[in-house]
Amino acid sequence: MNITIGKYIPKDSVIHKIDPRAKLISVIIQITLVMLVSNLIEYIIPVSLFIILMYLSKIKPIAYLRSLKSMWFLILFAGLVQYFEGGVVSALYIILRLVLVFLFASMLTYTTPPLLTARGIVEMLKYVKVKEEAREDFGMMLAISIRFIPVLLDETDRIIKAQLSRGAKYSEKGIRNKLSAVTSIIIPLLVSSLRKAEELSLALQARKYGLGKRTHYYSLKWNISDTVFLLSNITVLAIVIAIRLF
Repeated sequence: MNITIGKYIPKDSVIHKIDPRAKLISVIIQITLVMLVSNLIEYIIPVSLFIILMYLSKIKPIAYLRSLKSMWFLILFAGLVQYFEGGVVSALYIILRLVLVFLFASMLTYTTPPLLTARGIVEMLKYVKVKEEAREDFGMMLAISIRFIPVLLDETDRIIKAQLSRGAKYSEKGIRNKLSAVTSIIIPLLVSSLRKAEELSLALQARKYGLGKRTHYYSLKWNISDTVFLLSNITVLAIVIAIRLF
């Protein structure tokens, strides 16, 4: 299983070099403009924006398509519900909306290391008067959570393969068989997660986390390219708002 959701894909691209704060704000802007699009024709704007950013990120389109693999059921279910309520056009509308939201969010995770993403959020919390200690703790929890998403997915994949090699059959019908199959995955995954959490706790204690003021290896510096990137996204949002109003 080739899982890419939540993973950082290292590349030497313009998007990778953008400050994480600029990318975080831009993702909010991108999702907002997707939500403000009022018809299918106007989706040309966010789709074009994504294609340009994807080209600048130097990440292959197949990687972005894989990020939708784990969300296909939610997307199809939402489209099906919308189809019965508003027809084919409404179904396509909601499907495009969800796909673009997931793609823009995936671009953030693909082009920004988890630690820098957390650091960017911590720095942004400074402007809403959150205490430094609370910011650092929140940033650490967020970084660990983001980092563990692909780790747990990979662990789930290994458990499934191990159970299949032992003769487990996940294709059998019936509620009892389905529950047994889920249990054979959930219990080893829970044990593995607790073991990893304990090892991480010991590692943090060994490094004396929380006993003094925390320092950072990376220092965030806002450049002209970050301003240009952010203003470009704001301009696209302004265009969508103008089209909606006039």
